[in-house]
Amino acid sequence: ETARLYGARHTSVKLDQGQFESTLGNIVQVLEEPIASSSVVPMFFVAERARQDVKVALIGQGPDELFGGYTRHLGVQYGTYWRKSPQWIRRLAGNAIQALNRNESLKRGMHSLGEFDFARRHQQVFALLPTDSIAELFQEPNLPSEASDSVLEGWRSLTAKTDGLDELGRFQMLELRSSLPDELLMYGDKMSMFHGLEARVPFLDQELVEYVQTLPAKFKVRRGQRKWLHRRVCEDFLPREIMNRKKRGFAVNVVDDWMRNSINSRLGSDLVDPQSLIFEHLRHDSVQRLIQEHQSGRNDHHKILFSLALLEEWMRVGK
Repeated sequence: ETARLYGARHTSVKLDQGQFESTLGNIVQVLEEPIASSSVVPMFFVAERARQDVKVALIGQGPDELFGGYTRHLGVQYGTYWRKSPQWIRRLAGNAIQALNRNESLKRGMHSLGEFDFARRHQQVFALLPTDSIAELFQEPNLPSEASDSVLEGWRSLTAKTDGLDELGRFQMLELRSSLPDELLMYGDKMSMFHGLEARVPFLDQELVEYVQTLPAKFKVRRGQRKWLHRRVCEDFLPREIMNRKKRGFAVNVVDDWMRNSINSRLGSDLVDPQSLIFEHLRHDSVQRLIQEHQSGRNDHHKILFSLALLEEWMRVGK
């Protein structure tokens, strides 16, 4: 629809679960690191297709981190109100969500909102599981006991640069210096360069980034709406039905379904196979419990399980 609106040529890249599973090892080899992001798969194939026509491409990474486009930004923005509420209300709401909701991200987010230490609060926002739960997955001494604290120390060194920023601005400062360059930009660069494609990120122009970082949170999240300023600008260029549609990641809804199905079959079986390379590093009872909870529908653990499965793929590549 957007291509028709602007008279652009639109090309579809069609994938299926078979391609996802058969090419995962090749994608990990290109990444050189075990990055378990849903978007690495479509990025690989879109970069491959784009290179057939062009040598340079513009990609849209950056606005979510700059303008507050993720669900976690809502929690960060309104978390202060939560921490100021009576403890019995927080406990009651937290227990209800733990009991009634299988979404692990929501549970983790609710838990993090009650953390009063800035660095620990946002560490929990980013984590796939609580620190203790992650430690339980690995045999000693594969995961050093101080691993979590080393992450915090790295973040604390950045907090000196957040003076004068509001809560959301401080959190976005961490994103712009951790998850954005270490994950999103890194895999985007490797996926594109592997196919000989130069990728440019216009939203991350230095002057734009520096300016947006000076804006207060009300220009990013307002009345529960994310990317408020970005949306106001785009209203002059996009119709209402596109502006108001539900946010979707880069094909992650489809890829996440493939992950869930694969965890129930090939990827999940690798984690409990004594012949797999990762087997000797894991606590098998803890991993088996995650798989059983995921398969039964009690909890949605596909992200942490896929992360472990991708680690296995990475170990195979490096063997």
